[in-house]
Amino acid sequence: MRKAKVFSHETVMPRMSWSARNLYNTIARSTVPFHASQTSFTKTSLTMYQQRWRSKRFLRAYHGDWIPEKRFKRWFLPTDLPSFVPPQVSAASTSASGPRRGGLFDKALKARRDITPESSAKEAGSGYSTVTQQKVVEEMDQMPTASLFMRDVERRLDVVVFRSCFARSAYESRSMVVQGKVKLNGVKCSNPNQLLQPGDLISVEPSAVPMLSEEAAKKAKAQMVNDQVTGEEDATKAAQSETEEVKEDQADADAAESKDPASADASPASDASTSESTSEAQPSSSSSASKGKSRDKTLPPGVHPFTLPDYAAPFLFIPPYLEVSFTTCSTIYVRHPTIVPHRTFSDGKPRWTFRTDLPSPYPAGGELYSMAWEHYTRNAPRTRADARRIKLEAKVGRNGFETERAKDQNMKRSALRRGWGRTKSVEGWRRHLAAAQARDAAGKKDGDKKARVVA
Repeated sequence: MRKAKVFSHETVMPRMSWSARNLYNTIARSTVPFHASQTSFTKTSLTMYQQRWRSKRFLRAYHGDWIPEKRFKRWFLPTDLPSFVPPQVSAASTSASGPRRGGLFDKALKARRDITPESSAKEAGSGYSTVTQQKVVEEMDQMPTASLFMRDVERRLDVVVFRSCFARSAYESRSMVVQGKVKLNGVKCSNPNQLLQPGDLISVEPSAVPMLSEEAAKKAKAQMVNDQVTGEEDATKAAQSETEEVKEDQADADAAESKDPASADASPASDASTSESTSEAQPSSSSSASKGKSRDKTLPPGVHPFTLPDYAAPFLFIPPYLEVSFTTCSTIYVRHPTIVPHRTFSDGKPRWTFRTDLPSPYPAGGELYSMAWEHYTRNAPRTRADARRIKLEAKVGRNGFETERAKDQNMKRSALRRGWGRTKSVEGWRRHLAAAQARDAAGKKDGDKKARVVA
């Protein structure tokens, strides 16, 4: 449930929402000097623990503030940062373990690697020295690997629905998932904690999307009628004011004519002007009526008019790891968020940096992510093991092949814990495990019989 003061202007915490108050907090956090200084620790009197705790507080306020801290540490905090294997840049390297050479990473990482003797000899003739390359290496930003520890939060089903612009906030998308309005790979999924895998298809009922709901359509229709009525009233008022002005001018002309008979020749011109003004007023009213008729055109059945909420333009973006289809209200989760190269220009020269796909109001290469990661690794380690998730999925899972796969992994884990693979051969562990389970069951029955005899 969303907190009561989640958009408080006292704490100024950006959230996953399109609210106007959240927009104010986001702008204030980055522009007001007092609030902006709280996210920078270059000059601070805080202790190291206070810096880490404050960084964790800011990041958790945006990335899953509705997730309890205990659940976050158990299910969404990784044991270590994901490894990143850059492509081979050196032409002399023949290792095939890394990604294929070439592309943006190859260009970006050439400034970070030591050049070969052959390339250094070529660049020496062109005036490019190793000292210049050393300066380029020092100017390059480090890869923001620390920001990827929030990657599992972006893999949640409710967060993906919000990132796809099908909900106005993460709280709203969570309620949509809980109410059964979202399908995962064609099957209704009411678990907002579900972690997505690459290739998953998420579909949302169009009636559940707040921008396409029936209530929004009714409000849009009422607003359309109101605009039409006000437009007609404005047109009639303008026509009446024009006719009144024309009548006043005609009355003035008649009064002048009664005083000066020589001005009788001007009366036809005034009549002509009156007729022209009235004829101009009539088309304006008719044009407004035609506009109103054109607005009354009904949409095809099942299609609702799209109504964008106020102050939503700054939040209308879709991460590159999602493929969204607004026609079918569906999304494909293509891949996990990762590090991508980014080219900027300073003084007319290209400069390569690295950033992550993970959307956040805070810079990915800043101190907040590294400080928060240090806080979790030092003071709040994760209390969940992968074996626990596999065991839970094998016990109460309802996900078809994944459940069967989890059962198989859980049985293998139990066999390995009994010694198979260390002191005994791994081959035939299923048969040995079944025999061990049968012996345990037989021993349990014998113990029950003895207890009954004693009683």
